[in-house]
Amino acid sequence: MNKTFWSRRRWWLGGLVLLALVSACERGAEQKGASGPPPPPVLVAPVRQENVTMHREFAARLEARETVEIRARVEGFLEKVLFQEGSQVRAGQLLFVIDQRPYKAALQDARGQLAQAQAAYGRARKDVERLRPLVAAEAAPKQDLDRAESDAEFSTASIEKAKAAIARAALDLQFTEIRSPINGIVGRAEVTVGNLVSRDRTLLTTISSWEPMRAVFAISEDDYLQMAQRFPEIRNPAALGREAIFELILADGAAYPSKGRLSFVDRTLDLTTGTLRLFVDFPNPEGVLKPGMFGRIRFPVEERPGALLIPQRAVQRLQDVESVLVVGPDNRANPRTVTLGERLHDAFIVREGLQAGELVVVEGLQNVLPGQVVTPTPQTPGR
Repeated sequence: MNKTFWSRRRWWLGGLVLLALVSACERGAEQKGASGPPPPPVLVAPVRQENVTMHREFAARLEARETVEIRARVEGFLEKVLFQEGSQVRAGQLLFVIDQRPYKAALQDARGQLAQAQAAYGRARKDVERLRPLVAAEAAPKQDLDRAESDAEFSTASIEKAKAAIARAALDLQFTEIRSPINGIVGRAEVTVGNLVSRDRTLLTTISSWEPMRAVFAISEDDYLQMAQRFPEIRNPAALGREAIFELILADGAAYPSKGRLSFVDRTLDLTTGTLRLFVDFPNPEGVLKPGMFGRIRFPVEERPGALLIPQRAVQRLQDVESVLVVGPDNRANPRTVTLGERLHDAFIVREGLQAGELVVVEGLQNVLPGQVVTPTPQTPGR
């Protein structure tokens, strides 16, 4: 009996020890779970649904509508430069003066030749009037009258020649004063006072108009056909310039404050590049735009109502597969494959895979495993 008692007691004590060990293990597991890492924090943004306008952009170059090279039209020594380089000039404003003395002398000489021709003509007419009755009375030979009439005709031709010489001399004298043919910005003086300039060869300066300034950009044949459907003025020159829809993005990324109007479309495609040039005029009252500047032309091409938008930072790419992490009501971040459309500023248009209002992770992607519980924080505007 004593042997049985002690055997049962040992069994009972072993059960107590086993129970204590199990309880200790459970308490350790609970303590371990309680002290584990918290869910990783992430920044989330909702899928937005908006009516958006799609735009196209093309590289553009600015040029003046009018550019005139000012050249000397007579030869001579430059006597005066009457403008400030880089300033605005008006049509008809005097810019240069070439030494006028030789041309004034030439004009005076031409006038003297006219006076001589007129005097010769007067003498010949008097001879004709004197000889005509004498020849009729057979008191003078007929050949003297013929000679006098011929001299009168020659003097008439000399008068016309002298008048032409006067007109040419006066024009040359006028050309010694070189004036601006357009309103514009004048460049630097290519020749200084005292230098000899040659007729029609010496470049004196260049003037470019500044208001308006023209932007030139090229589009492909496909782009042209698509634009012709949306913008009838491209196909109808009579409708050009009605709408100011073109934006100019300058080299520093800033948008020019005034919009431009389509001026004209080139008559033919460039056979080398297969592109067609378009010309857009932008108002430039302050002269900010300069010929030769580069920028981008931006204009609307399509309206898309109810488009879904997500931030670009939310998109992950792996082997041409685009996906996002979607945080559900249970705060679990699950990956989802999406089909994206065009980029719109700092967002992508979503074609398939998401619904409006769903939350996507935009920061903390590298700290999250698929299906992991996270601590979401809404993205603040402008971040």
